[in-house]
This record gives sequence, C-alpha cells and structure tokens, in this order.
Amino acid sequence: MRTANLAAQTLRQSESGLVWEEKLSGAAGSIEVKRFDTVRVRAAAACTVTIDGILAATMIAGEILIFNAGHGDATDGKATVTVTITGAQFVQVARSTERPS
Repeated sequence: MRTANLAAQTLRQSESGLVWEEKLSGAAGSIEVKRFDTVRVRAAAACTVTIDGILAATMIAGEILIFNAGHGDATDGKATVTVTITGAQFVQVARSTERPS
C-alpha cells in the first residue's frame, strides 16, 4: 500500500497545521518556491494562479485554495518553481524548515 502521493511527495492524510509566511500582501506577482512547497492563495479579487507556466486555477473573490508546487518544469534547469498570481491577492508559503534561532 502506498502512503505517499507521488506527484505531491506528501502523505495522503494530514492532521496538522502548517507554518505560513506571507509572500504577497494584496499584490500580484511571481514568487519562486522550492519544489513541492505548499502555497496558499486568498483571492481578494478574481485571479489566475499558474505554476511554472501551467494554469493551476482561476479563482473568484473570497476563495481560498492551497496548492502544491510539484516538481516544476524539468527542462528549465531551475531548482525552484515559479508561481504567478494575477490581481491583488494574499499569498502565503508554508515553511519547510525551521528558522535559525
């Protein structure tokens, strides 16, 4: 029996919250995230979310979605994945490592 989702590289079930860091506050733009990072988008207005050039979602105002960045584009040679959000939105990325003390 598989315990991981191969595309997301995560367990199939989760019972814990994540530690979020705000990356865009009421703004449009692109952010670079690590492969398989978790990204949360709260739409203040209609918007689109693309992950390495692939449309991931079209959102309406007030909608909240959580995305996994996945592996990204294997042909671009980058170790990161580009997430692009249109419109004035609020975007957080889940911290994958502890901050230094």
